[in-house]
Amino acid sequence: MAEQFKPALWTPRSIEDTQKIYADWAETYEADVQGMNYATPARIAEAIRPHVSPHEPILDFGCGTGLSGLALAQQGYQVIDGTDISEPMLQFAYDKQHEGEDVYRNLWLGAPGRVNAAPGDYACIIATGVISLGAAPPDMLMVLLDNLGPEGIFAFSYNDPTLADKSYMEALEDVIADGTARQLYRQHGPHLSEKVTGSDVIVLRRR
Repeated sequence: MAEQFKPALWTPRSIEDTQKIYADWAETYEADVQGMNYATPARIAEAIRPHVSPHEPILDFGCGTGLSGLALAQQGYQVIDGTDISEPMLQFAYDKQHEGEDVYRNLWLGAPGRVNAAPGDYACIIATGVISLGAAPPDMLMVLLDNLGPEGIFAFSYNDPTLADKSYMEALEDVIADGTARQLYRQHGPHLSEKVTGSDVIVLRRR
């Protein structure tokens, strides 16, 4: 679905419109993004290695079809749960759970703006491409941080269009400035192919 990579993908929209986009895209999503060298899942999985041990539980928030969970498993992480608000996308993650790939322990359909986990349930939450224009709003950053216990790790990405949006950058600056979290890592690199967009991978530690 090449049209999904037009700039309109990364523009503000309603939750319902976002769900429709990903429902319509589910069948070809993995082939499309992997065909464009989708690098951010592996970059996030590698970035958390110094901070999260292989046996600690991780929540893959906005797991989609399970590519981020697969990247975590390939780095040796063994306790991975996933949630997403798109049931058609989530079905592909279920398939990974039941076809011998041993990616996810638990999977569930989430509700927009909610985590459905108690603070401290997870040593780490990742959100690959989730908090971004056209997907979750800037305040989701604080929602996810609030679902970590003290010293919990939050790893996420901001793609280039999101990096150019003042509201997303202010949300990140605010949680660092007010002491909610400490930035452990931030690096710009490939997201999709060079002609589409790069991303910053960011790792925060909850105080």
